[in-house]
Amino acid sequence: MYWCKNKKASGKAVMAVVVTALFLCCTPSPKERTIKREAHFDIPGYFNAEIARLAQENPTINKTVIKDSLSETREIQIADWETELSSFVSIDLNKPVYTGILEKDSTANKIKITSSDPKIDISSVEIEYNENGVPIEFRIQRNIENSLYKTHETLRYTQKKGYSLEKHQSVLVLGEKYYHIEGVFNP
Repeated sequence: MYWCKNKKASGKAVMAVVVTALFLCCTPSPKERTIKREAHFDIPGYFNAEIARLAQENPTINKTVIKDSLSETREIQIADWETELSSFVSIDLNKPVYTGILEKDSTANKIKITSSDPKIDISSVEIEYNENGVPIEFRIQRNIENSLYKTHETLRYTQKKGYSLEKHQSVLVLGEKYYHIEGVFNP
């Protein structure tokens, strides 16, 4: 048998594998590189909770939609709050891309988070709190710019009062567009 003839060589190979395995098991693993990130308010979590609350309460609202110069107002019940508030849910200040870019300024009942970096979409986020520390109002400004279009959005949400989305858009081929959507909760 071949393996019997090379006992000395195979013994050395086995010993080398065992020593290597022991060395790797006993060596401390390299420390993971940790990046210290400042945790910001969980905006998607807040709005997902609001979506659940509004779906359960099923309130009527006065909704106004303006596109360029055309306007329409109706009293309606929103069937899909997830779609209605999707622009708010998409604002996540805890994305890795925002690490080290956002600056925070706060007072007793207000936090303002801003960015001066034109490469990211968030310009500013203001969150106002009531006396119990519960967020009650959001004002968000986003700017998105690429080779095809420029968009400036202003989102506002006041708990139990209403919300609005205002968008100015300049599309390369289509020109200027303006949208304003406002929902006011009925008492």
